[in-house]
Amino acid sequence: MRVCFCQSSKAASFLSLPAVNTPSSATCLHTAVSGCSPMLGDFWDLSQGHCLYVLPNGSARPVNVQVNEAAVVLKFSDGLSEQDTGMRCCCRGKRPDESKVTKELKIPDLLGVVLDPEKALLRFVHCPRRSSVRVREDVILQIQGDSEVLKQTDKWAKELSSKCHSMKGPRKYRVFINPASGSGQAQVKWEIAKELLDQLPWIQLEELRTTHAGQAEEVAEKEVNPESCDGIIVVSGDGMVHEVFNGLSKRPDAEAALRKLPVGHIPGGSGNALATSINHSAGESFGALEAAFLIAKGKTQPLDLMTVSQPSRPLRTSFLSLSGAIISDIDLGSESMRFLGGLRFAVYGVYCLLNPKPLQAELTYWPATASTVPGSSPPPIEEALPEGPWVTITDSFNVFWAINMAWASFDSHLAPGLSMGSGTWKLALLRNASRATLTKFLLNLENGGHVNLEKAELLECKAFRLLPQGSSGSRERFSLDGEEVPFEGIQLWPSLGGHVLGAQPFIQRENSPHCWTANTSVVPGSGTRLSMFSERTRSL
Repeated sequence: MRVCFCQSSKAASFLSLPAVNTPSSATCLHTAVSGCSPMLGDFWDLSQGHCLYVLPNGSARPVNVQVNEAAVVLKFSDGLSEQDTGMRCCCRGKRPDESKVTKELKIPDLLGVVLDPEKALLRFVHCPRRSSVRVREDVILQIQGDSEVLKQTDKWAKELSSKCHSMKGPRKYRVFINPASGSGQAQVKWEIAKELLDQLPWIQLEELRTTHAGQAEEVAEKEVNPESCDGIIVVSGDGMVHEVFNGLSKRPDAEAALRKLPVGHIPGGSGNALATSINHSAGESFGALEAAFLIAKGKTQPLDLMTVSQPSRPLRTSFLSLSGAIISDIDLGSESMRFLGGLRFAVYGVYCLLNPKPLQAELTYWPATASTVPGSSPPPIEEALPEGPWVTITDSFNVFWAINMAWASFDSHLAPGLSMGSGTWKLALLRNASRATLTKFLLNLENGGHVNLEKAELLECKAFRLLPQGSSGSRERFSLDGEEVPFEGIQLWPSLGGHVLGAQPFIQRENSPHCWTANTSVVPGSGTRLSMFSERTRSL
């Protein structure tokens, strides 16, 4: 067997494989091998000792592969470091000294192991963290044994793969790609994600590049079959996610469709709130590779949905937020600057700070602390609210922002600690504030520091109704999930719940830093943020 750790285009060319961007060297680790099945414990006997590790320059050395409950361990003989570029003569079949240098591929960083029987290549799909962001560092083994060795290797690979992800059988996903989303980077982001997902044969992808607004909603409502599809992946901004959930909610089998069809999000837009919140809840950085990595791990988590009522239009479904005053002004007023990507919000925000337009409105909400919950059916917005523990605030709002998850965009940590499946929305309010206070609020959104401002309010609710007071103007508007809706009375009421692709796939065992187990619980959205803005500087 020959083994190659693909560190350069030269090594990839040697095996006729695509190059993967990886660091120039790897950290050597020492570990003990224990606690796994006999089949997975030691690859040496299975491969009949034909193991050679091929360096990027073509030199080789013996290697053994073992698996424990924490990692796949590559064990090298002769005490060579990976920086060694000289040719060494190695005797085939000579077992590597287990006291020598080892390299670990941690189970939480592996997505699976795949055998190509025609080329006799075994690929470890490996995405470790480097400076808190994930990178591709696949490991390739070339098997030189006979057909029986290949057969046993395939069984070995499948058993190991089952420990790396939560999928039970093959998965088929519909992928909606919006080529015009954000600054036009959706296709680039999808290529990063697709290159990873394509390495996993148990994941099948059916792509659709949308050509007009509302197409994703139409397809989700009329064409997607929950019996032959396991989920929908959106490569766009939050607007297309909004379309997908509305399409699923309009189906005759809405309850079953929302239960069977989780939605994944590869960040390809300007705000990317859903992708940011999913990644953050799983302890991942913000990026297309991290989003694809979580989708490939196979875990899901629940997502609250709300029924949206307005006098002038049919019922809609919201998964993310409702904003008014300066927030909706920035969001919607910057539409003409989409070519700037996420920077458009900062540029137009300066104008809005210099010319703020507060929202005069009456807010009525059902507190999350109440011992009861709103009824299952939303009342018509033209009618009075039913009896309940309602709280009413009538005032001038410099900020009105209702949110269903921790992040309102990739750089706005609006509701720290809020889980998207908690059954609770948070209302971020700023009333009768000076321009200086408003500026501090906006500047502190990125790190969540706005919650500590004296005039800032963060209320928790189960449902709410917002009624504007007075006439509307050109800059008075509401933004629902990032899309403009009429500036008129609006009500959000608990609805059927959905699910999203992506959750923390593994948890570290208590008092055992090297042991990991599959996470079977719902993960709250309060994990530590890891270099959320590394996407700005990482190479695409």
